[in-house]
Amino acid sequence: MGWLLLQQLGGSQNVGVRRRRWRERNSDRSPQEESPWLNVSQVARYLNLHLMTVYRYLKTGEMPASKVGGRWRVHRKDLEAWIEAGETGSRKRVLIVDDEPEVADFFAEILSREGALAQVAQSAEEALQQVSQQPFDLVFLDLFLPGMDGAEAFGQIRKLDPDVPVVLITGYPDSDLVAKALRFGAVFLLFKPLAAEEIARLVRSVRRRTTGRFPPPQPGGQ
Repeated sequence: MGWLLLQQLGGSQNVGVRRRRWRERNSDRSPQEESPWLNVSQVARYLNLHLMTVYRYLKTGEMPASKVGGRWRVHRKDLEAWIEAGETGSRKRVLIVDDEPEVADFFAEILSREGALAQVAQSAEEALQQVSQQPFDLVFLDLFLPGMDGAEAFGQIRKLDPDVPVVLITGYPDSDLVAKALRFGAVFLLFKPLAAEEIARLVRSVRRRTTGRFPPPQPGGQ
């Protein structure tokens, strides 16, 4: 088997399941107690996302929200609409980080067949810039890169987006870079030579994350 599961891919849980579980946890609250507005912590629990990821969505305007008294508030109806828009009619966005053009082309061809959108970064620095600008559903990251190595890049990606699933690519599973990467969290390892079916299986194993753009809701949800 050409890939090693070190932890279940983060961010792959269906949003509908997340929403149902959140409702079950809060089912003992009466309608009078349930406010139509959610704070940041409640949104993070609702979507099963890291708190900093929710803040990033809010600050970039990707999630519908208002500031009340200097604090973010998200209306339930707007959040539900945002989730539904993110779950329908959109393709997975996958980042490929590799300095070899032929490898990037190989990935891009497979991703195209799987109906995913491929974006390529040829260095760790370029990858970090892209991750800081938009959310990805999956990242394929080569450990051996010019300049900043893939292990260090993985640590920086975790700071920028703690929820994005990352697959590290290596031809040397016993290398020091693998051990270095594991200090930043458990990941998938994909071993070279790369197999198209293994890549496709990993792409299929993740679900598209909730993204969308709505105008900020008015107070009262109007």
